[in-house]
Amino acid sequence: MPRYPKPDGEKVSRNAPAFAWATLPPRREGGAPPLPRGYRWREETIAWWEELWCRPQAAMWDPSGSTLEVYARLYDAMLAGGDVVRISAEMRQHEDRHGLNPKAMLQLRWRVAAEEEQIEQPPPVAADRRARLRIAG
Repeated sequence: MPRYPKPDGEKVSRNAPAFAWATLPPRREGGAPPLPRGYRWREETIAWWEELWCRPQAAMWDPSGSTLEVYARLYDAMLAGGDVVRISAEMRQHEDRHGLNPKAMLQLRWRVAAEEEQIEQPPPVAADRRARLRIAG
C-alpha cells in the first residue's frame, strides 16, 4: 500500500515537499454548472448535483463540470436500480479522482480551511529523537 503524505508539521524529513498542500475554502461559492442536456435527470440527482458543487473540493474542479458528468450518470443509474456493485466501483474511482473522500484528500494534498484551524500542530519529533539517540559519555 502506498504511504500517504503527512501534514507538514508531522514530517521528520527536512527535504522540501514536492508541492504544497492546497487549502480549500470551507464552502464553494457560486452555483453548479448545468447537468448535460439530452438526458432525463431524476429530481434526486439534480438536488445531489447542486449539493455536490457546494463542497470545498469543487473549488479545484473544472468549472464546466465536464469531468463529473459520468459520475452524475452513475449516480442517476444507481437511483434507477442499476447494477449497484458495478456502479459503486465506478463511483469510487470518480470519488478518488475528485477528492471526495478522506483518502483522496490526502493523496491530492487538499485541506479544508476550517479543518486546518482546528488541527493542533504537534511538537517537532525530530529534536526528541536526536536527544534520545545521543550516547551518554
